[in-house]
Parts: sequence; structure tokens; C-alpha cells
Amino acid sequence: MKRILVAASMLAVMFLFAESNTQSQALYFFVTNNTGFTLNNIYVTPAETGNWGNDILPNDLFENSTSVRVDIPADYGSTCAFDMKITDLAGNSITFTGMDACKLHTLILNADGTYSAME
Repeated sequence: MKRILVAASMLAVMFLFAESNTQSQALYFFVTNNTGFTLNNIYVTPAETGNWGNDILPNDLFENSTSVRVDIPADYGSTCAFDMKITDLAGNSITFTGMDACKLHTLILNADGTYSAME
């Protein structure tokens, strides 16, 4: 009986550990720059917050006609709704709100300030 309780306890701990690892995995998606401009910052925040945090662009510059992988930090929680702010070298910015990062695969930024999303 004692062995069964020990084995069951170990399985429960393993299950909880696996569950917490799954929940803490960071989301990611790809962004393609089709704006005609070089961009230099990407900020992503959960939609329910107002703080942009740090630039998460993996490189210093985001050249036109290139793509980058954007990793959303795991410490942002389990939400799927995110806002994104992108700036160019001249200091201009554009903000996209309410994006579903859980379904998003590629975000294509267009020259007219819009985007196309591929799930």
C-alpha cells in the first residue's frame, strides 16, 4: 500500500511539473516587414496592460523585405491577446491592438500602416 501511495505521489508531482512547463512556454510568431522602411523597435504587451516593456526585436534593425521571429516572454502569462507597437528610424510608430498571438503564425506589415495575419 505504501508503494502505491509513493508511486501515485510521484506521478502527481510529475504531472504538475509537466503542466507548469507547458503553461510557461513563450509564444512566438513571425513578422515580415513590407513597409518600405527600416524599423528599429518592436514592443509587445498583453492587451490588458499599458506598459510596453522592452524592445523585443531580436536585431538592432528590421530591414524592409525581411522577416524576424518575435518571442513573447513567458512571464507575460497565459493570455493570447496582445498589443504591438512598432517604430521606425524617424521615430514614427504604429500600434496594433488585440492580436491573438496563440493563433498567429505570421504578421505581414504593409506600407499603408495595415497588416495581414496568417494563422
